[in-house]
Amino acid sequence: MYIIQSLLLAITANLACGRVWSPITWPFCYPLINGTIVGFILGDPLTGLLAGATINLAYIGWISAGGTMPSNIGIAGVYGTAITILAKADPSIAITFALPIGLLGVLLFQLQMTINSIWVHRLDRNAEKAELNKVWINAALLPQLTNLLINGTPAFILLAVGGDTFSNMMQNIPESVVGALTVTGGMLPALGVAMLLNYLGKKHLLPYFFIGFFASTYLNLNLMALSILGACIAVLYYFRQRTESEESFSEDHVEEEIILKKKLTKSDLRKHWLVGLGAEIGYNYERMQASGNLLAMVPIIRRLYTEPEDISAAMKRYLVFFNTEPSFVGNIIPGICASLEEKKANGADISDEMINGLRTGLMGPLAGVGDSLAGGIIYPIGISIGCSLALENHSFLGPIFFFILFTGIMLVLGNFLYRMGYKQGGSSIMNILGEGKYSITKLTDAFSILGLIVIGAIGSNNVIVNTPLVFNIGQTSVILQDVLNGLIPNLLPITLIFGVSSLLRNKINATIVVVILAALAFVGYYLGIFGVM
Repeated sequence: MYIIQSLLLAITANLACGRVWSPITWPFCYPLINGTIVGFILGDPLTGLLAGATINLAYIGWISAGGTMPSNIGIAGVYGTAITILAKADPSIAITFALPIGLLGVLLFQLQMTINSIWVHRLDRNAEKAELNKVWINAALLPQLTNLLINGTPAFILLAVGGDTFSNMMQNIPESVVGALTVTGGMLPALGVAMLLNYLGKKHLLPYFFIGFFASTYLNLNLMALSILGACIAVLYYFRQRTESEESFSEDHVEEEIILKKKLTKSDLRKHWLVGLGAEIGYNYERMQASGNLLAMVPIIRRLYTEPEDISAAMKRYLVFFNTEPSFVGNIIPGICASLEEKKANGADISDEMINGLRTGLMGPLAGVGDSLAGGIIYPIGISIGCSLALENHSFLGPIFFFILFTGIMLVLGNFLYRMGYKQGGSSIMNILGEGKYSITKLTDAFSILGLIVIGAIGSNNVIVNTPLVFNIGQTSVILQDVLNGLIPNLLPITLIFGVSSLLRNKINATIVVVILAALAFVGYYLGIFGVM
């Protein structure tokens, strides 16, 4: 049983960190999902659900972009939840285990990114020999075996130590320390809320945060009701902006017609898009997504080129450094590349430099748009609702809802943009980055409105700060928390959120903010300033 649980935990850790295939592993990296799975593996699914949701709230504003990782959220979720279950600890303090594990997990991420650079040089040799059939070994198999070994080894160590060890450790922790950890767990979600507030909070959109916060506080509206309200407001905003742009924008670009003797089939394009959703399967520091891009191009190259020198040249085109958001907005780039390769194979004057110049020029702008949309808007909206369902209703519908929402948007939007890239070629980029009918800027603002309303409600419900201070005036006892509630309910949580937001705006590192919040919670608890509800 130990070996089976360890292996399953190792696989879960790699799905959360190995970047195997975005529709599965991107949502799987979030603790709401992976914590629940860990709970099933270790025989306590409810604790896994609650611990994962609790951990996820603190990470709601953490965004990994451009190959950087402030904390390894996947490792934090998997092993933070595992220790919580093994120690038989209350799920409310799971975050105190997860945060240091997440920081240590960055070292594991750096190790896998470094070792995976070895396999891309083997791909160079495959390209020299036009060995198209061997690409999957060095682009997918060997990198994922590497990632499994690195991310999964701690699973065997944890279960070898045994649950009794962690349980005894928890029993030996003084009750006062457990209380201080509980206060810390209530404060830490303020970091995630503040990070998103800074990320989404354009000045003209900031009132929507207050709408969400105080509608939840005063009207006691649940998160689903506020999400529906926010969605309605966002739709009205989007179509108003879109109508205004259509009145002033016209599309008059016409591409040159080329007779296609070699033509890509629907099956080729479908394989290219679907495999391309695993662009980070061989992610490495040297060339980032090059391995995954080449793997995705295999059906395109196989269809269009037959001569070894042409196959070799095509393989080399996609082994250059490349890095963008590959699963949502970034899908437009492989769509454009499929179109260009098809035209090149049919005699069009398209050079290697042109293809890679276009890819390089687009990867930065689309990374910014894609990371903002996926990590800054879709993820926090979905995870907020999912965590709310998990924590308030103890419902497994929470992770299921988030998974379906996140992956569903990824597949629908990604497929649409891939097809747009293929059909319209390079001109399609103006539709998404410019002022065209499908401008992502307007869509992002609309999603930001929805996101701010939802994040406001999350701040109201999940940032927990209260004071047990009592002042005796004559024969009258004044409870400070009652006074604050009479003035503005949830005054302490919103004050903490904007305090943390101010620290972040002043370039205080998020890791330092975690330390500050933990110190504030411990000192405040022992001085009697903050208490446990």
